[in-house]
Amino acid sequence: MKQKLTKQVLKDKLRPWLRALTNPHLLISLAIAWFITNGWAYCAAGFGWYLDIPVLLHVGSVWLGILWMPGTPEKLFTFGIAMGILRLMFPDDTRTLAMVRRKRKQLTERTRLEWQRFRARISKKKDAPEPEQPDSEKQEGQK
Repeated sequence: MKQKLTKQVLKDKLRPWLRALTNPHLLISLAIAWFITNGWAYCAAGFGWYLDIPVLLHVGSVWLGILWMPGTPEKLFTFGIAMGILRLMFPDDTRTLAMVRRKRKQLTERTRLEWQRFRARISKKKDAPEPEQPDSEKQEGQK
């Protein structure tokens, strides 16, 4: 049975995420990762426009256009790069890294269970016997 979404339940679910995401080490890592994936394009477009360098303006604008398209996986790459930077720059930040490991383990387990359920449904459909045809259709098929 699903739990009712109340104000307290929402607070309890958001509190660990908010604590982890407002960690100064993670914020520094996210800022560096964001600049690696996106920030350079904003700077390139700005400097290209200000200094009248068309190549810089066009390269930055094209990348920004790609970033603003719906469905770009840029956020995933940015967060992955941030986790790598966090591990390199702040290896002793056990709180954030432990939370990330715990959430990754939960996600892996949930994905594994969903995959098993999906495979069970598929195999159940394959193993199900075909419905028998009525006698009248069998006779018509033989003629």
